[in-house]
Formats: sequence, C-alpha cells, structure tokens
Amino acid sequence: MSNTTLLLLTIAAMMLAAVPVAMMLKRFLPDFLHRSAGIGQLENRIYVLHSEIHELQDRVNVKVQRRNQVSAEKHRAETENRKMERAIAEIALQPPVFVHEVGDPKAGLSKFLVNLAQEKASSGGDKSQVNPIWRCANVAEVWASNAEEAKQLVEVAFPFKMGFTKTFQKTQGRPNPGRIRAPAS
Repeated sequence: MSNTTLLLLTIAAMMLAAVPVAMMLKRFLPDFLHRSAGIGQLENRIYVLHSEIHELQDRVNVKVQRRNQVSAEKHRAETENRKMERAIAEIALQPPVFVHEVGDPKAGLSKFLVNLAQEKASSGGDKSQVNPIWRCANVAEVWASNAEEAKQLVEVAFPFKMGFTKTFQKTQGRPNPGRIRAPAS
C-alpha cells in the first residue's frame, strides 16, 4: 500500500467516525450553548425590563398630565390674582364710602338704604368742627319693619337740626365690599 492509499483510507475512517459525532453535536450543541449562554435568563430579564418600561411610561404620563393640570390651575390662579389686584387698585382710587348701621338686623326686618350728607361738610362754611368722614360718601343701612319706621330711626340717628340731609334709595342695593363701617353719629 502506498502512502496515498493509506491517507485515503484514514480520511474515509475519519469521515465515518465524524458523521455520528456531527449528529450528536447537532442534537446537543444548541441546548448546551443555550444553557451556557444564559439566553433563557436574558429573555426573562428582557420581559421584566419591557414590563418595567411600560410601567414607567405610564407613571411618566400620569406625572405629565398632573403637571399640565397644575400648570393650568396656576395660570388660572395668576389670572384671578391679576384681576383682583386691578380691582383693588381701582377701589383704592375711589373715595371711601362710610356705612352707618341703624337698628339691629333681626328676622322679619327689612334693610333700607339711605344716602347721608351733612350740610356743614358739603358747604364752604366752617369745616373745622365737622368730622372728616362727612366729606366722603355716607350710607346708612337701616333695619326696620317698614319705611315709616326707617324714616323715624334715621331722623333720630341723623337729625335735620344738625345739618344732615337724608335721601332714601329706591332699590335695595347690595353692600359695597370695599366700604368702611363707621359708628352712627
């Protein structure tokens, strides 16, 4: 036998032995590689991370929605604040209105509004003896059961002899929120 023949026989024997080894490797190698690489654990970890991403995205969406809601509320509050500041500035520019309460508010009594002025304060006479509140607008809230009783109460509290002029308002006005309460004189 020549060397060539021996080489060919060796190659043929190796091929015959290699076929069953290749079949065994084909069957066991993928499972072995799969277990040794930890692909199952990686897949499980990927699923866990994927669910955590969705959970975090939901939380972010809730936070963004809450931030937008708070921002809208803040904008609304700032707008209201600016309106209130403008209203306060407008009221501050107006002269004060002094409100005198005559009678006690009780059940069954009506409120009558009366414009008041003192002649000494409005005329050019001696103003040194006049209380400065009479130089501004004055209103009396009279609590009485009828208009006649209201007129009597106003005449007692603000007599004509002391220079008070009284004018009943035709409509029941709502109290001015910026008024200053003054005691009946």
